[in-house]
Amino acid sequence: MLRNRYSREDLAPPPRKARFVGAFGLLQWYLEWAIPGLGMFSEAYIVFSAGQIKEFQTAMWPTCFQTYTECDNNMINHLSNYIQICGIMTGMLLWGFLGDNITGRKWGSRCVSSIMLLGVLLLTFTAWAPCAYCYFVFFMVAQTWYGFGVGGEYPMASSSACELSATTPELRHLRAQQVMLVFSNQGMGNLSNALVILISMAFFGQTGVHLTFTGSRNVLALQYGVGAFFCLVMVCYRFVLLEESQMFAEEKEIVVKALKASGFKKHWMSCRFYFWRQWVASSGWVANDFAFYGNKLQQNVFLSVLFPSATNYVKQQWSCLNSFIALLGYYAAAGLCDKVWYGRVKCQWFGFMAMFVFYIIIYGQWNNMAVVGIASNHGAQAMQALYYLSSFFNQFGPNATTWLVAGEIFPTDIRTTYHGFAACMGKLGAIISSLWISYISDSRKVFLISAIWGLCGAIVTIIWLPETTGLDLEEYDRMHRYMLEGRFQEYHGEAVNPRHLSLWEIYVQRWHKQYDLDLDRQQFEEEIKQYGFTAAALLKRAVGNSNKVVPDPAELK
Repeated sequence: MLRNRYSREDLAPPPRKARFVGAFGLLQWYLEWAIPGLGMFSEAYIVFSAGQIKEFQTAMWPTCFQTYTECDNNMINHLSNYIQICGIMTGMLLWGFLGDNITGRKWGSRCVSSIMLLGVLLLTFTAWAPCAYCYFVFFMVAQTWYGFGVGGEYPMASSSACELSATTPELRHLRAQQVMLVFSNQGMGNLSNALVILISMAFFGQTGVHLTFTGSRNVLALQYGVGAFFCLVMVCYRFVLLEESQMFAEEKEIVVKALKASGFKKHWMSCRFYFWRQWVASSGWVANDFAFYGNKLQQNVFLSVLFPSATNYVKQQWSCLNSFIALLGYYAAAGLCDKVWYGRVKCQWFGFMAMFVFYIIIYGQWNNMAVVGIASNHGAQAMQALYYLSSFFNQFGPNATTWLVAGEIFPTDIRTTYHGFAACMGKLGAIISSLWISYISDSRKVFLISAIWGLCGAIVTIIWLPETTGLDLEEYDRMHRYMLEGRFQEYHGEAVNPRHLSLWEIYVQRWHKQYDLDLDRQQFEEEIKQYGFTAAALLKRAVGNSNKVVPDPAELK
């Protein structure tokens, strides 16, 4: 009979390794996910600052960014918004493919971090460009090159974090927590950047209505200089201490030795088999970027009502508060996604639905909240609250889970490729949404569109997203090997357990009918003998799955 609930034995984590206690223990725990997440920290620190630095660029080069006498208007308002995203998308696709097929996780991570370091160093020195047009060109080149590295960081960081958790006994039951804490460095990078800009503005005397050329240049140089330092630490760590993913190395060896399908045939079979999983990973990312675009518009709306004469310094303080609240959402997701009663699927669709509700309220109460001269202070404050709540639930929901599940629902030997493609579709959604919304003159309709995309994201999640909570990722690798051998119908393991399948896979593809614990145990023992696993490797793989009965190692010698 199929088991639809977890028992206490299923959920009992293995003993944790020896740790420091007190402050050193806390520091050790923090460094376990903070250092691997330096790439996401740097990504948010640099990329998310694009909107915050425009006032400084305008103060430095008004003939380029305001009057457009030295720079083309279309290049400033369109090219500058999309060229970095194009670099990111290229990096996601290319490095995702390379990470599975050529570089592996270790050298892939080293390469993308080196590209990011060079990019941020170029950005640091753009402030000393000799003319406005020179500055713009140099800035665009540096941004695009940095984006190319950032694009590769997405699949590399997510896949590496998933695989590290899968091969570390004390982390197997905390995989979502570990991966999301790595990803939470994105929120920390965003907050750190906002704080660095705020402190720099105060230090260089840029707190008034008007910004100066020298002060703005110093703010930008210091901001990027701090980012360069963190990139340098990341590069040093990856070249000195980073090791290859154990799970990736072992699975690659198995696939090369045991499977007949390779090259184009392997990718074609995988593409067809995992089409609906790629669909939910990609469409969820697109819906998230569409829905969250409404959040980006809210801050200036409620500030114009509550603080009509707010300076850039005051606006930056509100940006810091928003970044802090969003960061709490990352931590909430990390704390709950490993809970069986919550999990990945519920976290994602609940976040989408929360954003849908918040945006619909804003759309319905637009005149009372957002129209200058009509909206009351209480209405603007209500919009401010909805703004912060949407930031929180975006991180405590689809922004965190799309990054996590795209690294979990695919097998090891195609993980970075498919994660990179899903992330690329998300960035494509960001470009389409910004282009689409740029043609809408009524800001109120933007929130209706964002709400609709939030609802669509929830529906797609409920129907197509499989639940990976409690599942050993090795089971996806086993299922994948059966599929490549043309024997998928003979796979009976936990990957086709109904509790780990989407509604689509249960009611349309009907994978759950293959689930059989007794047959799976027999096949598991045969696989060990077929692929020549050692007893130690067997125990390492099997310890995370209490449903699997481990044979006596002595029988395998």
